[in-house]
Amino acid sequence: MRVCFVSHTAEKYGAELALLELLQGLVAEGVDCKVLVPKKGPLLAALDQLHIEWKIIGYPFWVAGARRRWMSGRILRTARTLLLAIPMAHIIAKWQCDLVCSNTMTIGAGALAARLAKRPHVWHLHEFGYRDPNLLFDLGERRTARLMDRLSAIFIANSHAVVKHYGRYINQERIKVIYQAVTLRDGIESSPGNHATTDKPCFTCVIVGSLHIAKGQDEAIRALAEVVRRGVDMELFFVGAGSKRYRKVLGQQVRDFGLEQRVKFIGYAENPLPYIRMADVVLVCSRWEAFGRATAEAMLLGKPIIATANSGGTAELIHEGETGLLYEAGNHVELADKIQRLYQSPEEGARLGTAAHVWAAGRFTQQRYAKEVIDVLNEVLTEKKRQPL
Repeated sequence: MRVCFVSHTAEKYGAELALLELLQGLVAEGVDCKVLVPKKGPLLAALDQLHIEWKIIGYPFWVAGARRRWMSGRILRTARTLLLAIPMAHIIAKWQCDLVCSNTMTIGAGALAARLAKRPHVWHLHEFGYRDPNLLFDLGERRTARLMDRLSAIFIANSHAVVKHYGRYINQERIKVIYQAVTLRDGIESSPGNHATTDKPCFTCVIVGSLHIAKGQDEAIRALAEVVRRGVDMELFFVGAGSKRYRKVLGQQVRDFGLEQRVKFIGYAENPLPYIRMADVVLVCSRWEAFGRATAEAMLLGKPIIATANSGGTAELIHEGETGLLYEAGNHVELADKIQRLYQSPEEGARLGTAAHVWAAGRFTQQRYAKEVIDVLNEVLTEKKRQPL
């Protein structure tokens, strides 16, 4: 089997890391993988290490932030998507791929190219595309979903929450849930800039993820202010990069609460594990989260987690009082209560962390991930033989 994967970027964020996990598992199972990317980035070095052939074609997103919503931009992106689908189809045919998989719904060129190349297309859904108010589709939400449905043989979602989310427009029976693989990245812990201090004089909470309103860092800051007001000696680490604009908003919030000595912005860390290891508690304050790689990493490391109960996929991983604690997104006082609870009861934190590790171990392996995806791809190829495109 030969599969062409279409990535929306060549960075190494959540969806791209999930793709790398899948590629490693598929290569180990004997699948010949090819990858298309829109431009250069750190993902390409990882593909080279896996001996996976890649090609750069500058296809655009078919979504834009609310601040870039002007009509001329929509028209230009749509035109580029249509035009660049043609050379993409030529590459897919030249590679003699059996299938095409788009790794995110933020790009449409892969699906169009697959149709031109007369290959079945699989769409891997890693995000809540319609839930983010700042993510607007050039063709509109409903039109985009209908086009995705028509151009795809099947969909793969990384959580049941994602299935429910897209079920408004796509028949849920056509969406298969496959939890992604999560491999602890110990191999690069010695990389420069990835060392976290172990000399921590106070209770430490960590959030791993992009600085984005969806990740809820602002809520964690409010909870920190409440916990400190109650007399708890606590500090909060943010591990991840984001827009300068939102970073300034968070920085001002920290100053308003007088927490400059208690909040630390680490920035992007290729391997966040040292920071997770140093944490007493890992916070997942996301307002919406399709799966949550950082959540799985913390579970595998045996760390107690406090996460939002109503954000999507996170609640499928964290079971209240068993493998972690949950709170309602938007309720920073409840979050503060849960933090104080684990501060006052380290034994409970240790119990939750151990239970999380036991639950997660063996569930997020590359072998399991690859085999489940291969089963879906074989199903698509079998159906293609019955009903050629």
